Amino acid sequence: MLATVQRVLSAEVSINNQSHSSINQGVVIFICIEASDSLKEVIKMKDKIFNFSILEDDSSTMSASLKNLKEDIMIISQFTLAAITSKGTKPSFHRSAKPEYAKLMYHAFVSEFKKEQNIVVDVVFGEHMDITLTNKGPITLNFEVN
Repeated sequence: MLATVQRVLSAEVSINNQSHSSINQGVVIFICIEASDSLKEVIKMKDKIFNFSILEDDSSTMSASLKNLKEDIMIISQFTLAAITSKGTKPSFHRSAKPEYAKLMYHAFVSEFKKEQNIVVDVVFGEHMDITLTNKGPITLNFEVN
């Protein structure tokens, strides 16, 4: 399982030129379910991101987590994170889970976050969307669990 997490001042998703969802200050999580992932990896990834010190505390250092500050969370499925780009001029996505399975694991991932006190916003799985965000910092971190 792969994730790219960006700290944001705000983020908005539009589908078919219509605003679908938005968040204020927090994080956008781009999550990629790989073919070998299970509920075990879903829980490990959620716990890793939720407890990771990515947010600024009162001393303006990255020493607080989503658990500490309850900032907003937007979760977006992005199978392209698993792209293999090391050979040739076209990406290979064979490590990504098949859409039906990825959708189940994506919803399990969202459900794990919704157990917490943060505002959690998800989007329509597999839909083509436009994402507008203002990266704070900029802070962007990549996570992997297996």
